[in-house]
Amino acid sequence: MCIHKRLKQKCLECGGVNLCPHNKRKFACIECEGLGVCIHKRLKQNCIECDGSNVCMHKRQKANCIECDGSSVCIHKKLKHNCTECKGLSICEHGRQRSKCNECPECSIHLCPYRAAKSTDKTEPYKWEMIQQPTSGSEIFNDVLASALLQKQEFNSEELEIFEESFFYDSFVKVGEKYYKPVGLCASCARGERRSRFQGTQKVLHYSLKRQGVTLTRVSRTGAHKKKEMRILDVLDTNDISQINDRAAKNRDSTCEKSDNRPDFQVKHAFDELTTIYIEVDEHQHKMTTTACELKRLNDLLTSFQLQRHLVVLRYNPDPFNMGDKRMTCREVPRKEREGILMRELNQVIAQAADPANFKDLLTVIYIAFDCDCTTPCGYVHIDRFADQNAIREAHARAGL
Repeated sequence: MCIHKRLKQKCLECGGVNLCPHNKRKFACIECEGLGVCIHKRLKQNCIECDGSNVCMHKRQKANCIECDGSSVCIHKKLKHNCTECKGLSICEHGRQRSKCNECPECSIHLCPYRAAKSTDKTEPYKWEMIQQPTSGSEIFNDVLASALLQKQEFNSEELEIFEESFFYDSFVKVGEKYYKPVGLCASCARGERRSRFQGTQKVLHYSLKRQGVTLTRVSRTGAHKKKEMRILDVLDTNDISQINDRAAKNRDSTCEKSDNRPDFQVKHAFDELTTIYIEVDEHQHKMTTTACELKRLNDLLTSFQLQRHLVVLRYNPDPFNMGDKRMTCREVPRKEREGILMRELNQVIAQAADPANFKDLLTVIYIAFDCDCTTPCGYVHIDRFADQNAIREAHARAGL
């Protein structure tokens, strides 16, 4: 358990290893194509088309199916949480749906004290709590509110309108010698607040740009903003090279926190269980990233395999580079010539992958059209070999200096 009373691997604040870059569980994240997500972009267990384990013979969720007497169905043939006779969790003390009751506080934060999420902007103070004298924040001077807090600390929507006040996450009010502040919103309401605030800002921005005559076009996930990478994709397709583009690494250990890295291309070949081949399209040689960072990323990909194997990475630069004192642009070395060199090296690696003896090193990095100190023709290809983890650590230490 972490300091937030959650499992460490599932805690967002602690950066749990079970969470993906989208702050969701890796297993159930659609964007990351988690192991629990089906081809219909749903959780496999809940997908009707895939006959998920949670789907009954009536094509409903088992727990909610009345005919199957699901675990969420009460003796009155209703969902337990919505049944007024069973006094389900969604039924308030007035015998109504809690979300539709005008007499109850709109936000049910008192039902989920451990899921409370503080607002970062304007908030609806349905519930207040006593605090010590605050050292920061904005004090509210409202006699009606102060009088009401002497009676109770929970209010509904109609009562909040009487106060005629705007409340923010850092608001507080002094009542006698005591201080009160809004508790915040429950997790569900906080998500709704953030979503509505973002969508509102987005609409204002789109309207402003439209008034200026600017037309917005939707950009696809990869193709429209990675044209050089898509050109290599076309080259691979033309040469009948099977590959996986911009996806989580195959044969990875999904429980490993280093398994989230995505190579540009994973080459599929007959011997990929012995030797894994990646192609990285490094625009401008990725000069904005240090050599140590690039090496660490490759090592993360290497160590996240379920079974240890040789890794060969072809790093291809489609942009200008230096060979000695000479600047090599696309005029000196045309793109088609570079792509031909890439395919030559790739086919050679695929042919050698059949025999593990050809790759005695743990990691092999082949640089194509990268900066070099050569003064004579070198073919624009250079290779770094790392025999084991010690060699990688030493190279990382040298690059970090």
